[in-house]
Amino acid sequence: MSPTRIHDPVAPLPWQMGVAGYLCGILAWVHALPAGLAFVLAALAFARGRSLAFMVVCLGAGLIAGAPPAKPAQEDVWSIQTRVLGVVDEVRTHPGDRISIVARNVIAPDTNATLPGRLLWSWTYPSTVPVPGQSFEARLRIRELRSRANFGVSSSEAYWSRQRIWHRAYSRGDIPVIWGERKTSVRAGLLELVSSLVPETQGGATVPALLFGDRRLLDPAFLDRIRRAGLSHSLALSGLHLALVAGFGMAAAWALGRIHPAVLLVLPRRKLAMLLALPPVLTYLWLGNYTPSLLRASIMLAALSLHLFAGSRSYPQDCLFAAVAVLTIVNPDSAHNLSLQLSVLAVSGLVLFMPAVSARLAPLREGGAIWKPVHAMLSLAAVTCCANIFILPAQVFYFSEVTGHLWLNLIWLPVLSMAVLPLCFAGLALALVYPPMAKVIFLLAAQGVDVLDQGLRMLDAAGRLASMPVLRPCGTQMVGYGVVMVAGSVLLTARRSQPRALLFLGLGLLLMTAPLLWNEARTMRGEVEVTVLDTGMSQAVFVRGKSGATVLVDGGGGWSEDYDPGRAVVGPALTWMHPPRVDAVLLSHMHADHLRGLFYILDAFEVGWFGWTGLADQTKDSERLLAVLADNPWPVRRVRAGERLVIEPGLWLEALHPPESEAGVSNNDSSLVLRLVWNGRGLALLPGDVEERALQRILMNKASLEAEVLILPHHGSKSSLHPRLYALAEASWAVAACGPGNRFGFPHPSVVNACEAAGSKVLTTADHGAVRFRWQGANAARVQSARFGELAPD
Repeated sequence: MSPTRIHDPVAPLPWQMGVAGYLCGILAWVHALPAGLAFVLAALAFARGRSLAFMVVCLGAGLIAGAPPAKPAQEDVWSIQTRVLGVVDEVRTHPGDRISIVARNVIAPDTNATLPGRLLWSWTYPSTVPVPGQSFEARLRIRELRSRANFGVSSSEAYWSRQRIWHRAYSRGDIPVIWGERKTSVRAGLLELVSSLVPETQGGATVPALLFGDRRLLDPAFLDRIRRAGLSHSLALSGLHLALVAGFGMAAAWALGRIHPAVLLVLPRRKLAMLLALPPVLTYLWLGNYTPSLLRASIMLAALSLHLFAGSRSYPQDCLFAAVAVLTIVNPDSAHNLSLQLSVLAVSGLVLFMPAVSARLAPLREGGAIWKPVHAMLSLAAVTCCANIFILPAQVFYFSEVTGHLWLNLIWLPVLSMAVLPLCFAGLALALVYPPMAKVIFLLAAQGVDVLDQGLRMLDAAGRLASMPVLRPCGTQMVGYGVVMVAGSVLLTARRSQPRALLFLGLGLLLMTAPLLWNEARTMRGEVEVTVLDTGMSQAVFVRGKSGATVLVDGGGGWSEDYDPGRAVVGPALTWMHPPRVDAVLLSHMHADHLRGLFYILDAFEVGWFGWTGLADQTKDSERLLAVLADNPWPVRRVRAGERLVIEPGLWLEALHPPESEAGVSNNDSSLVLRLVWNGRGLALLPGDVEERALQRILMNKASLEAEVLILPHHGSKSSLHPRLYALAEASWAVAACGPGNRFGFPHPSVVNACEAAGSKVLTTADHGAVRFRWQGANAARVQSARFGELAPD
């Protein structure tokens, strides 16, 4: 008997076009141009007559359903630490012993103020993990929720806003909290039981992550190795895991058929397998707390079961569209969930390409016992490639890097599916009846993960586990890539000429290349750009010339060892529609808020040369930088006042400080001060963190300080207040790189007032996000805010 063939994808049905239109309507609120393009192209490709009208109606329904809630006005009462009462709505766990508590009904009883919407309470090293429905009383400093806003870089602020979360609070360690009655939860009890039985290794921490999605005990360094190995999906609850769990039902049906063959006369093996898969699938859905990816896979399985028992012909895309429809109708915001997006894209890749691949691999399966293992490994490789090829643009856009280690999936996924996950479920079952035996089973499951981690450590130590940053696409390119994939799948399975598919293939390629061609036309436009990035309470600025030459001045940073602004913000901002190349990296001084983000850039990017003052200090960051410079593959340049740093012909940076005589330890007043000049025209002044003493010395040198944009020294600190500087710069714009609600009060009101008195409009990255200045010819700068769009001088 020949095995069941996977059906080739077919043109979407009218109701499926309606789902596509509805989805475009929801996504248009965040990705207007890509969603509009996708809608038009889908309509041109598949919709006709009534189906087109239905698609338009569904687009309108999506726009209505996906409309974000109105953001309420902010009240000053929440900007200080105060006593609050609230109720836990949900709890999310994160690696590194962190949790996020989403709380509702938050009030400040001392002022009788009610917090609008819900509160996001982030807690590192929590003394306890509450359960939903539990009330609390604590002293918290509640602030407006603001995430980094940079051009071409995704922001979590809009995501939380759609969930009516506009404020957040931070806590660390054991803080006094009065908890209400803890409601009984079977799932929480099981999680606590399992956590007490697993070994204290990363393999042990993986067990509750695989069973419950609880990642609190996982080490960020371990997960970073998993990410660079291309195995992150294997530890996140997804359709892969649900399929493995459903496989238990398949195995049970096979075993039952072998033991009692007569049962197959009553119920065919495929239907029996579906019925036996139902209990473990529902159990896992409950244990995993109904994550979007698990729900997607469960709905697809349910749709497949309905087709099977109804005796109707089923196509994989039917189940996928059904799952997307159910999830986005019940909760339109789920369309913005990154996990669900990647899950749907991965399955789309399988739907489009696996039928053709399976047909070509089928002869191996019929070639005898020797070829069956080969067929299995090639099929696994095909699944990995088909899924990853379709999610590639989204993966690059959101995570900025790609890995060349997908081959590790061929080793790890069989171990996960045939050993680690079955042992986890066996341990869970035994934990309820005989915990000592469960402890042994969990140890065996953990050892499988620990062996994997040891292998990854060895690869990492040998320098074989690196991931690399790549050019990040814009939305138009991502739509074009999708069009190429769909048209390519049609051509791959076509039995006759498909001119329409060829036309769309060409159109997709045009959409992929057009934005890059526009960037390359920068030379003809004669455009120079300065962007002040939003890196929180730190500073990073990059200059890009008309040739595309890029210079990064400082890389942002902070005091947290867990957060890398270079990987999270600076790198992604630099690679948005540009290759990961920086012609020069300059460091103003050694402080963490200017230095730490540079380590990632120096390690992962192609760097032309590095420049700094040559002054170090006694910090670990300084030691780390000196070690990097000692082992660098690029030239290192000591920069002092009077030097000219050429970016490209006609565009250069003038070094104004420190003087050649400056020695000692790096500090604010020894910062590198730079002036950007374009054909004799002063564009921007970047004074680092210099304070009043150094500013006075710079002013005495009589060098030109004229600039159209002034980056405020020391983030707008009062210690750097110098009205004469503002008068000499004659800047139209002044920018303070600072974080929202920062404890330093930057920029200081006296600095703002002095700048405005000198005729400069003051912008802050806290309020405006990243700020970009573009010059063309003799025209004034065109100014854009990542948060508010085009800006105009008063």
